Amino acid sequence: MRAVVCTATGPVSVMDIQDVPRPTPQPGQVLIRILGFGINRAEMFTRQGHSPGVEFPRIVGIECIGVIAAYPIAAPAPAKYAVGTRVATCMGGLGRQIPVSYAEYTCVSEANLRSIPATTLSIATLAALPEMLQTTWGSLTAGLDLQPGESLLVRGATSSIGLCALQLARKIGASRIGGTSRQGTRESMLRDHGADEVFIDGGEIADAVANSTKGSFDKILELTGTTTVLDSVKCAAPRGVVCMTGIQGGSWEMDKFSPASALPNRVRLCAYGGGPQDFMALPWEELIRDIEGGKIKIPVKSFRLKDIRKVHEILESGGGGAKMVVVVADE
Repeated sequence: MRAVVCTATGPVSVMDIQDVPRPTPQPGQVLIRILGFGINRAEMFTRQGHSPGVEFPRIVGIECIGVIAAYPIAAPAPAKYAVGTRVATCMGGLGRQIPVSYAEYTCVSEANLRSIPATTLSIATLAALPEMLQTTWGSLTAGLDLQPGESLLVRGATSSIGLCALQLARKIGASRIGGTSRQGTRESMLRDHGADEVFIDGGEIADAVANSTKGSFDKILELTGTTTVLDSVKCAAPRGVVCMTGIQGGSWEMDKFSPASALPNRVRLCAYGGGPQDFMALPWEELIRDIEGGKIKIPVKSFRLKDIRKVHEILESGGGGAKMVVVVADE
């Protein structure tokens, strides 16, 4: 089978398309013929060498959709899903401990699968969903515990996760939704995806938020990361919560962080990473119906396996505005 192999850590040139043996499912696993996969910053960070414990060469990728091709020969019967069922998977060590989605086939845990309901959505759109929906829904519900009537600010809202978060917040019932962008030209895009207010982000927006008509926010989803999180906590109302989910700013750590002085009184800071249990808790079928019905818009840019270096170059330059996916097979 063809696969994108990261031969070592480094620039995009370390990714080569190679012919490698098709994997064999072990007990508890299924063999998936991959139809498509989403592109994530986690894969860029792994390729760059920022994922501790990952050994190379490695087939990366933390999500995919596909078709069940086989079970282990000694698999117990009956199986949860029949061979030929279209499924989705994400996280659970994929792309790190388990070689996964940048390939034509992969083996994953049967327990970490969701079946894809009958839908008219394209393979490219479906490939964009597993990690995006798991991360966004989990951040808003498990991380922030967003409730109907509360206000939400999404920091780094022009990313695919950010655009999805604006819309899922509306679905949950947020009463006021703000979003940030470094570029004023993207204000209309944010409003088209559900933002009531847009803040142009030069690194500090706390004063702009404080001086806005309605002031601070109950909940804040921090997608830019360590470079802006200490400014984000200043945008939260008393008893407000800031959840750091992304690191779009590219920095993993903060220098000289003193919680007692950096965190405002009565403001809470947490992080969200997500895992298989969060993927299983996701209202997967309901959200797919919402997307199919046009209630949630998922902008997608589609590529092929041969384009993988180009895709990572776009990712390194900032991406934004759409979820990039690779379509491996048309069905």
